[in-house]
Amino acid sequence: MMQAGAPRPAAPSTLVVSDVHGYPELLENALRASGFREGTDRLVFAGDFLDRGSHARECLERLDQLGAETLIGNHDQAIALGYWIGEQQEASKVFREPLLECLRTRRLNLVTSVDGVLISHAGLTSAFVADFDALGRDPARLAARLNDEYLVATLRQLEQGLGAREPRTLDAWSPLWLRVDDADVGPGRLLDGVEQIAGHTTPTVFRRWTEADFRAAGLHAIDPGTYGLGPGDHPLHYRYAVIEDGVVRVESGSVEANGEVAGGAGTETAPAVGVDRLAGRLSPTPRTGRRRRGGGPPSAGDAAAPGRRPPKEPSGRGRGRPRP
Repeated sequence: MMQAGAPRPAAPSTLVVSDVHGYPELLENALRASGFREGTDRLVFAGDFLDRGSHARECLERLDQLGAETLIGNHDQAIALGYWIGEQQEASKVFREPLLECLRTRRLNLVTSVDGVLISHAGLTSAFVADFDALGRDPARLAARLNDEYLVATLRQLEQGLGAREPRTLDAWSPLWLRVDDADVGPGRLLDGVEQIAGHTTPTVFRRWTEADFRAAGLHAIDPGTYGLGPGDHPLHYRYAVIEDGVVRVESGSVEANGEVAGGAGTETAPAVGVDRLAGRLSPTPRTGRRRRGGGPPSAGDAAAPGRRPPKEPSGRGRGRPRP
């Protein structure tokens, strides 16, 4: 029995990491800097464990060891469905069958919800607002609906090929592929009324809006950034989010070569509900029609199209245009 006056153990928190891209150090740095307590705290990985770095298997094994809830990223999706995207490594293809097995058994989802916070690889736009409203603005129910849709759509693409029509869970505005800093997205077109955590685009390459703009709109960006790293590099930086007592906190910084945590580059916090939204940046009206841009998901007309680098990513780090 706990003695009167003794300090109570801290309540479990949730650590959210994404985009380690074959660099296990990015995961370990986040675990160390956040003070993650294995067996007490929860870990959510928001996609893209492979490509770029040389140690994707170590990343996956460590996530499994920690019991992480793992979401799918666009690089993982490309391997699972067997198409090419920029920076894809030949070695990543060994993960195709394990990824497909995880998809079929519902151990790899598109979206999850923790304490009312929606977590996905790339973020959700106002295109999902009608569903959100119909489900009582319940983030957990929205995540469940989108995960059901995503599985059906992915299995259909596996059966019918890449020429199948892209539904909203697989197209270029989906939680797999969305680039929040693109000119036709921005803070004003994010799903309103809910906090989100997403990776996919590191804030250091934002050009049209700032990280603070997105944070004010409820989006917390956690991609640590792997641009400029070589396959054999050992990064010392970190970026992650923590959900604790209903508050989202994003931290970034670096560790020393000996593993000690160096001074953090910055911390931002926000309540998990009830923040004011940006107004007047862009109309929040959902778009219709098919979006065409370099680096989006594959489509029937993309087979002969040349690769193209998105303007906001550094040279040599573009995704290219997927092809069958």
